Amino acid sequence: MASPFVEGPLRESMRHLFNSDLESSERAIASYERELPNDPLASALLAAVRFYHYVSLRIPERDTRSIVGVLLGPGIAMPQSMQKQIGSTLRRATELAGAPNGNLNSILAQCIVESVNRDGLAIVSKRWGPSLAHAERAQVLARRMLDLDPLAHDAYFVLGSTEYLLSRIPGPVRGFISVRGASGDRKKAIAFCQTAAKSGWFFKEFALRTLVNLYVEDERLQEAEKLLSALTEEFPGNPMLRADWLGLKARL
Repeated sequence: MASPFVEGPLRESMRHLFNSDLESSERAIASYERELPNDPLASALLAAVRFYHYVSLRIPERDTRSIVGVLLGPGIAMPQSMQKQIGSTLRRATELAGAPNGNLNSILAQCIVESVNRDGLAIVSKRWGPSLAHAERAQVLARRMLDLDPLAHDAYFVLGSTEYLLSRIPGPVRGFISVRGASGDRKKAIAFCQTAAKSGWFFKEFALRTLVNLYVEDERLQEAEKLLSALTEEFPGNPMLRADWLGLKARL
């Protein structure tokens, strides 16, 4: 199977997602699946766009502006019907991917499945034990992607987001929470996300948005504003980006 890191419907589906356009995301993936119905990456991305679109619409309801804030907060309710729909799509991706066999599409699909399961268990179910188990598996798969293709820089977003999440856990609690291969190092989180933001593919925009949060927390406000301004211009359909950008401008 050809490299997954090419222009086409799957890449466009993620851009549509970041522009808060779920319908266009789903339509792009459906067009891809008509050509390649057995590619697990399509099912994995379909589950991801449905999950993260739903979550992103409800972040403003919380006293936070980031996924990580929601992960560490009270969580977000999700209808059972949607949980079942997303779960079914994740299982299809897993079945199509099969056992890890060196196929980059399959490994990337499995990495996305583990990431969605990680966030779903933490955000919706608030089940931290199983969530961390999925986080570890996502880490392993991200490393495997880089072993197979050193330019698979989406892997760095997976690594960076885990470092960031662990860095936000309060010190007294952090000793009871661990993910093999990650330590909660903010410098690593920034470096990994910078790489994914520069040369990632499916997670490029998510890495940029995570960098904004990291920069703001480190009082690097001008760098954060520059990134957020560019994202707001590129994705005018995303109301959260504009609201956050205007808020950051006011701070400056």
